Amino acid sequence: MNTDPLAVRDVFASHYFLLAFLASLGTTQVAVSISGARGLWLTPHRTVTRWLGIALIVTGFLIFFAQPLWIEGPWAAGSVEADSVSREWGQADWGDLSGARNVNDIHGGLDGTKQAIWFPLSAVLAFAISALFGALNLRVFKTTVGPADRLGLDEEAAGGLTGLARRSYFSNLPVSWRLFTSEVGEIWRTGLASADRWSVFRVIFGRSGE
Repeated sequence: MNTDPLAVRDVFASHYFLLAFLASLGTTQVAVSISGARGLWLTPHRTVTRWLGIALIVTGFLIFFAQPLWIEGPWAAGSVEADSVSREWGQADWGDLSGARNVNDIHGGLDGTKQAIWFPLSAVLAFAISALFGALNLRVFKTTVGPADRLGLDEEAAGGLTGLARRSYFSNLPVSWRLFTSEVGEIWRTGLASADRWSVFRVIFGRSGE
């Protein structure tokens, strides 16, 4: 390749981060719109939030694969080949677009290790944006009905996803933590008892799990 692999890697990393962020944000919005977790919605309306999530996912992939048309990189028109050694730096044309992203990680493409770093960062940022906008939405647009109402649960006692239907992530976190600390002991004991019934020692020695 006639370009610096480090420069290629920087371009790929920034483009991949944008793709992962938009896809993560969109997937989060689709999921929370289905679950009713208003504390993480980007908009105050369920349908709008869901379609916005779908649009973010589609936009992320469209931008990622179309960026070589207007952003210079190791995909100059006429230089995209099966191998990525002989490429030139520049903008791609439509004919080269399908192979523009096919760059070996040896020559600057994004390897699995870098993806394992950038994807969690983008997912955390997407969640943070969702939590921030959700808090603003709940403050500006008051919620009157949520899963806690339909299930007959006390609003102050409901935590987890149920609590997010009425509270922001920041307000819901202390409630969820109190519920966790109060119930984790029983859950741990029950889980250990259930696991022990299927333990290797009981199977070998033929002891009953009852």
